[in-house]
Amino acid sequence: VFCAGLLPSTVALANDTPDAMVRQASRQVLDTLKKDDGKNSRQVRAEVEAIAIPKFDFKRMTALAVGRGWKEASSVQQEELQVQFKTLLVRTYTSTMFRFRNAQVNVASNPVISADGNEATVRSQVAMGDGKSVQVDYSLYKVAGEWKVYNVSVEGASLVTVYRNNFNDIIRQSGVDGLIKSLKEKNDAFIAKS
Repeated sequence: VFCAGLLPSTVALANDTPDAMVRQASRQVLDTLKKDDGKNSRQVRAEVEAIAIPKFDFKRMTALAVGRGWKEASSVQQEELQVQFKTLLVRTYTSTMFRFRNAQVNVASNPVISADGNEATVRSQVAMGDGKSVQVDYSLYKVAGEWKVYNVSVEGASLVTVYRNNFNDIIRQSGVDGLIKSLKEKNDAFIAKS
């Protein structure tokens, strides 16, 4: 359920506030997913990914998830980490969204915005249809007039922190190259299942 529905808005106004962007994006993702009839899943997945990817700052997410290892990594390693982590996140996101395409996303209209107005937390509830709901919070920052997501928390568990704990263990055992190898293996395994 993480990243439930972050898509660029076709309406400029939707980017004016972080909650409006998340709300509009959620509607667009869910509407796109409802086009899937089982025969065009690959096309729908591509549409969702093409729309969602620009709303995230994958470099910042990767740097936060890798933690100290990011500064120790060469620029080539940083680029490869970013590519592999982005691939993992996008695939996880689209798989999750397909499972919850009938969910309803209720975005709170009162984001917590930093004093300088450049960072925000947007809270949402994802109603699953079976009576259960999940709290999903988005951490965003504003750059060049546009809100970008750099972290997502599901039921209080930060995506970046969860990955950082795992990544730090791998880096301690196998170094940055070991983390890159591990991410590639996960991505290859996902392709094999698809």
